[in-house]
Amino acid sequence: MRSALGVFACLLGTVAFARPVGAQVAQPPTAASVPAPPAPELLPPHLVTDAPVPYPQGGTGDATVVLTITVDEDGLVREATPTEPNPPFSTHAAETARAWRFEPATRGGKAVTARIRVEVVFHAPTVAASVDAAPPPPSGAAKATTPIDVHVLGERPEPSRTVSFTRTEVRQIPGVFGDPFRALEVMPGVTPIVSGLPFFFVRGAPPGDVGYFLDGVRVPYLFHVGAGPSVIHPALIDSVDLYPGGYPARFGRFSGGIVDGETVAPSAQAHGEGNVRLFDAGLFVETPFDDGRGDLALGGRYSYTAALLTLLQSDVSLNYWDYQARLGFDLTSHDRISVFAFGAHDFLGQKNDGGGTTTVFGATFHRVDLRYDHRIDGDGTLRIALTGGLDDTALDDAHYVQDRLVGARAELAYRLSPGALLRAGIDGEIDRYDVLLSDASDDSEAAVAALFPSRTDLTLGTRADVVLAAGPRLEITPGLRLDAYASQGATALGVDPRLATRTVLTDHLRLLGAMGVAHQVPAFVIPVPGFQPGGLQGGLQTALQESAGIEADLAAATTMTATLYHNAFFNLSDALSVNQAPISGCGSGTVPGGSLVGSGNSVNCSSGQTVPTGGDAQTAQTLTTRSSGSAYGLELFVKKKLTHKLGGFVSYTLSRSVRTADNQHFIAPFDRTHVANAALAYDLGRGWRAGVRVLFYTGLPKTPDPSDPGSTRLAPFFRIDLRLEKRWQLGPRAWISFVAEWMNATLSKESVGTNCTLQGCQEERIGPVTVPSLGVEGGF
Repeated sequence: MRSALGVFACLLGTVAFARPVGAQVAQPPTAASVPAPPAPELLPPHLVTDAPVPYPQGGTGDATVVLTITVDEDGLVREATPTEPNPPFSTHAAETARAWRFEPATRGGKAVTARIRVEVVFHAPTVAASVDAAPPPPSGAAKATTPIDVHVLGERPEPSRTVSFTRTEVRQIPGVFGDPFRALEVMPGVTPIVSGLPFFFVRGAPPGDVGYFLDGVRVPYLFHVGAGPSVIHPALIDSVDLYPGGYPARFGRFSGGIVDGETVAPSAQAHGEGNVRLFDAGLFVETPFDDGRGDLALGGRYSYTAALLTLLQSDVSLNYWDYQARLGFDLTSHDRISVFAFGAHDFLGQKNDGGGTTTVFGATFHRVDLRYDHRIDGDGTLRIALTGGLDDTALDDAHYVQDRLVGARAELAYRLSPGALLRAGIDGEIDRYDVLLSDASDDSEAAVAALFPSRTDLTLGTRADVVLAAGPRLEITPGLRLDAYASQGATALGVDPRLATRTVLTDHLRLLGAMGVAHQVPAFVIPVPGFQPGGLQGGLQTALQESAGIEADLAAATTMTATLYHNAFFNLSDALSVNQAPISGCGSGTVPGGSLVGSGNSVNCSSGQTVPTGGDAQTAQTLTTRSSGSAYGLELFVKKKLTHKLGGFVSYTLSRSVRTADNQHFIAPFDRTHVANAALAYDLGRGWRAGVRVLFYTGLPKTPDPSDPGSTRLAPFFRIDLRLEKRWQLGPRAWISFVAEWMNATLSKESVGTNCTLQGCQEERIGPVTVPSLGVEGGF
């Protein structure tokens, strides 16, 4: 069992107005449905490339096809759907239109996603067709003219939502490997535990208190083992939003931030995307069927890192895989059924002399979500869903934790009046936890069993909020959610009021405000499938979250947000901080996790005194210790769209996090005063594009060093990420790219603790955590 708890110790120590959406027959009413101030000037998309539409084989006579085209903020065609089937003309026009490139629609100078309708006119036996042109141009190229109509898509971002990137922009951020979820690390308010590892403190909340959702389904963890990619193929992701605090009432049961991913809408055309890199390969394909009434999407990734590690370190085995599958069918124009399944597996093992492999850490999860969606004419939408899941984590070959869950939810969005949108829901979940121990009579195993017992937990919740247009320039969203918890005979109720405001000062300047209360059951240090403390030991965690900021359009395709925030935490499960709190007899400074946890049984104080830590049982006890604290700071984000010839962003957080535990008040051991990201992406021409990103943050609080009494922090960290891409267009829709990317090209090491003895203190450094990558990507 000591090896199992060693993993615990290891984890403790190391660990705008338009939001793009896919074109769909029915869009749920959102905050954009509520009357807003007079809209600034809207300019439609403008076709900037030649648009030849060859006459299709098998066609006869003249034909006119009306296409509904979704043009995103980058000027790319997201969807092209004929209003009426007329093969082969309609299918051919739609396929060709997907290769068109536009200057995106703008509202008040800011790029927005828009849906437009255009005509494609075929004349027999003319070789080419034209868009809104008769007769066709002599060259045979389609003529770009004003669309038949223009409709801006999407919703106003929630006031509590932080900035986000489009999928095309994410591809240009060096060091995130085109992964929308990994782009979270560049967001303001996000503080990494260690550079390169995907576990973050969000506005002072520990990693275990940050909730992950995909299409409304809770995901146990987002990233593969080590510095791996996310567990969802990027081609399936439409958007990823970070709510660092004061989030809408539809999110709950987490006292930290919320990461909300939404999948792309079903496509009316078959398409696919794949990649092969040094460490893994991935593929995503989607196709409609039954004349577009149904759709099927399949995706996944497989890592062959085990083979590479065999060459570099023969005694280590590491691999991962994930999968996604979605099947949907339109019963009527108002009703749709679908099923979405996804899952992932991670394994880290130690090879032994006998030729076998001993499990060091293994995690697997599966989710199946069955949905029924109904459109209530033009007034709203209703979703009813049933979810099943399995989470399984092994700490070694003899110890594991398993969670089998069943949940149901109903979600309603309904327009009460032109100025009021109701969003309400109810859900429940039953979790059956099973824990296997090799020797329950062992004291250390008994300590872990008491924290993670076999049991059945029940959670029920309901919520509602109303988006109100309180005036021509003011929008208010009051909300409330209630969550009831039951575990091992203990019960608790969380009452979470929420309030968000948006005030439009000018067409280019907005004031945003958000506040709310959030409750959560006791949590493990970091997100690990199945590791949920039982019995509501210590009661619910509570967080008071509040923020105020401005959002400004500085110029075309350039935006800026600045936010002041304050979070207060009560009864907090934060073993990463408590385990590194000042120890009696060790002075007033903090003891880094590397010194306390890594020693196993004791820690050396700066005075030379050795303090016992209690071994495995003490480690388990530390996980249940509660604290209080607060976090406050300033977040700044300036972005020029990365898809322009020259684009980039600057993300900066100035913050302070403090904790109180065992009647001691101290700066949180993970606190970093300054966290800054800056990136540039440049189009070199001829399909070449290059990017560079710089990451800097201040060091962690330092154990007092008698030899250097003026030093209070460890050394700061600095790294550079690089990206170079060469792209070839193989036809109207097909493309292929060669991508070279290197996270931490500077091979920077990071200081994570201080080891103090009678001979003095020395900083402990890890790394370099670096990931070079060469790969080929393509799609159609």
